[in-house]
Amino acid sequence: MRIETSTKPQRLVVSLHDVHPGSRAAIAAQREALAAWGVPRRSLLVVPRFHHGPGVNAPDFAAVVREWAGEGDEVVLHGFFHDRQDREDPLASLFWTRFYTNREAEFLDLSAAEALQRIEAGLALFREAGFPPPEGFIAPAWLMGPEVLPVLREVGLHHTTTLREFLSPQRGGSVPSQSLCWSTRAAWRRIVSVLWNRWLFSSSRENRLLRISLHPDDLLHVTIRKQIERIVKTALDRGFEPVTYAQYASLPG
Repeated sequence: MRIETSTKPQRLVVSLHDVHPGSRAAIAAQREALAAWGVPRRSLLVVPRFHHGPGVNAPDFAAVVREWAGEGDEVVLHGFFHDRQDREDPLASLFWTRFYTNREAEFLDLSAAEALQRIEAGLALFREAGFPPPEGFIAPAWLMGPEVLPVLREVGLHHTTTLREFLSPQRGGSVPSQSLCWSTRAAWRRIVSVLWNRWLFSSSRENRLLRISLHPDDLLHVTIRKQIERIVKTALDRGFEPVTYAQYASLPG
């Protein structure tokens, strides 16, 4: 992993993944915890129709997300369905589609036309919900084929990420920054996540951009919650400034 050293200010982005009507209570609890730990703004990765369920334009849910955006959070387009119900899993992709994710790598192998259709459909649902126009798109599990980046340029989106980089589709270029994230699907995954993120955070002291990515169940596990709190507070003590992805994308240079 490349670690970029710099005298420039260091930023912290905390992103809350899989925001949808069914995760509303969990996301609200995460926002409350992060605010108490010193993170006043977050990037909300909103899924237009999570697992083919209710749309984010449902009035009650849409109103809550608009309220959160009014308090300083950023709304980011996060796939469309966040699943692969309509796709086969080729043998060569099984690691990504069945082990690394649980059939959620929606944008891994879409054609450019399919990616454009889903992104435009997601943007349309966001408009119906009255959300601020999103500036970014992040693929489920950060997995996307090479056709997606040109589509993001075409529709005018300004930022995206992979697991290891922050990318600016309009400007070009990238910033190395491997996201800290946790897997909670099994006990062994939780143990490995804690050990991996302990090492990863210890290696990130000089990074220009520190990324912490939370999923709805993360704070329900005591050991993981304590680690996330410790990492956030340590990063703030080191001088990392909390920003959203959109704010980071707007910085000069």
